[in-house]
Amino acid sequence: MPTIRLGVPSDHPHMRPIEEAADSLFHAAGVELGQTGAGPADDAPYAEGLRAGRVLIAEDDAGEPVGFLYLESLDDHPHIEELAVHPRAQRQGLGAALLRACYALCRDRGAGVLSLSTFSHLPWNAPFYAREGFEVVPEAAWTPGMLALRAREARLGLRLAERVLMIRSL
Repeated sequence: MPTIRLGVPSDHPHMRPIEEAADSLFHAAGVELGQTGAGPADDAPYAEGLRAGRVLIAEDDAGEPVGFLYLESLDDHPHIEELAVHPRAQRQGLGAALLRACYALCRDRGAGVLSLSTFSHLPWNAPFYAREGFEVVPEAAWTPGMLALRAREARLGLRLAERVLMIRSL
């Protein structure tokens, strides 16, 4: 049975390889992830996230990390910056399990909402999150933090027309 747990600094070397393997599915679907992929430009944010208790790790039955969820802050609420599951461990419910653990973690820390930015047209992105209770935030309701996030995504070379901002009550 796979395990979801809070990340620790020793998980750091596993995160980038998981992200890169998961990103291969985007490339196979013809989606350009921009200059640095969908995640942080370097590993420093991951290391800080691990130290700050903002990373959840999914382990396989052998105890090997096969997925992670990395949180940042946006407008004073938690924001999913990255959710990645290695392709060999996908379609086993690990993404949903990481989300459920994230909901509990965020509620325990006093958060009322959780946000993310994702691709609108890929079945493992916006449709997946919609099934998990996330709703698209209309552009007229974007906060200053959401506007800054969109500007950062544009600088990274992501196609903004293919992206949506989503939010879920906790």
